[in-house]
Amino acid sequence: MIIILLSRIWGAALSILLVPIYVKLLGVESYGLIAFYATLSGALAILDVGLSASVIRQVAIYKTQTNKEQQLKNLIFTVEVINWIIAIVLGISIVLLANPIAVNWVKAVHIEPITIQHCIMLMGVVFAFQFPVSVYDGALVGLQQQNANAILNIIFTTLKALGALLILFFFKPTIVSYFIWQVAITILYTFAMRIFVYKKVNAPLIKSAFSVIELKTIWRFAAGIAATAVVTFFITQIDKIIVSRNLEQLSYYSLAFLLASGITAIVTPLQTIIYPKLTQLAATQNQTALVELYHKSCKWISIIVFPIGFTLIVFAKDILMLWTKNETLTNNTTPILQVVIAGTIFNCLMIVPYYLTLAKGNTKYGLYQNIIAAIILVPLLLIWYKNYGALGASYVWLVVNLGIVLISIPLIHFFYLKNEIWNWFKKDVCIPLIVAGVLAIGAKYLKTQFISNNSIFALAILLFVVSIIYLLVVPETNTYFKKLILIFKK
Repeated sequence: MIIILLSRIWGAALSILLVPIYVKLLGVESYGLIAFYATLSGALAILDVGLSASVIRQVAIYKTQTNKEQQLKNLIFTVEVINWIIAIVLGISIVLLANPIAVNWVKAVHIEPITIQHCIMLMGVVFAFQFPVSVYDGALVGLQQQNANAILNIIFTTLKALGALLILFFFKPTIVSYFIWQVAITILYTFAMRIFVYKKVNAPLIKSAFSVIELKTIWRFAAGIAATAVVTFFITQIDKIIVSRNLEQLSYYSLAFLLASGITAIVTPLQTIIYPKLTQLAATQNQTALVELYHKSCKWISIIVFPIGFTLIVFAKDILMLWTKNETLTNNTTPILQVVIAGTIFNCLMIVPYYLTLAKGNTKYGLYQNIIAAIILVPLLLIWYKNYGALGASYVWLVVNLGIVLISIPLIHFFYLKNEIWNWFKKDVCIPLIVAGVLAIGAKYLKTQFISNNSIFALAILLFVVSIIYLLVVPETNTYFKKLILIFKK
């Protein structure tokens, strides 16, 4: 978990730290094109049709059984063939539609339409090679090779970010140069992942074959995931697509979600470990161990998410100003960031309960939940974005995630963990919520009273002291903190 955590933190840190440099070298609108690609790839990810999630689950099941090497290789090969076909078709489609998208959809003041068109064409190539990575990522998670996956992620994330920075600094500071570099590294990353997956299957004498039988094994689960993903698209991506018409507004909106993604990046290591283990426990009907793992996982999600989330909400303007050194950017992004972070906190609380439903083989619950959420979201988004711009869109994100937590958490416990809802709130959520909230508000008060200038050093010291107090007050972190002290003493 530690190495996966480092991988996610490293990727999030690179993305966050380099944004001000990209904005300075390329301009706000050019950075908006980078955000546009993130929106585009996120929207088209629904066409994975649930195959990647199905690979995680089925590979994890095969790992609990003996003499399944042939089925395992056939499964991975079959799914990757389908994903490569989808990727190539979508990549070519993006390239062919580059001109109408550049002319009729994306609105920019300082970038020529021909430049936007070239960037969108390169986005098509990047997407074509990036799309199949989800299959290899899912296979490694199912094989419980998260460490290897994390190391590959660290290497290529670093190459993508720092390589692009070097090109912009020393060769040609244009948005086209940025996307050319993304194409090169994405191709290398995808084929490195493929090679590693088949090496870890560890069955060199068994040949892979396209198998209709394996498709039949996973198709029901994949169909449920795909249907859920289509509806989830409206919850997670349609707001960004609507905002993407205005590159400047998209820049502010994407910066807020980029910082919020730092929270989800930190809890992702738990997610990649929890899901296959929950699946195995559900498959072996070990309910006692499943309940124990569920509560432990929920508790650590709360311990991680609440302090980071509350800190970002309370110190949003200070952090943005220190980060970007741009007053206009800070003033426009701060209210959006605060609302987006609040919505992301609620979204993270649903991670473990949602994966519990998948581990139980139930894809319908997530589908129905997201259909109801989408019905509420779409009209709200159209009205609030029209009246309040990107800030209105961020409020939709908050309202939808809050509603899901308030309704879905009790229902999931009713169906799968009866009489555990009170334990979830009291033991898994309540203490981190109260401690983090009080400390964040207290730290803000101290800063307002005793730190007059916007000093990064003073703010860092204050947050460090508050973090130590948090570690000592929360029982779980207190235990690990004491263990660390004993290790250092030895």
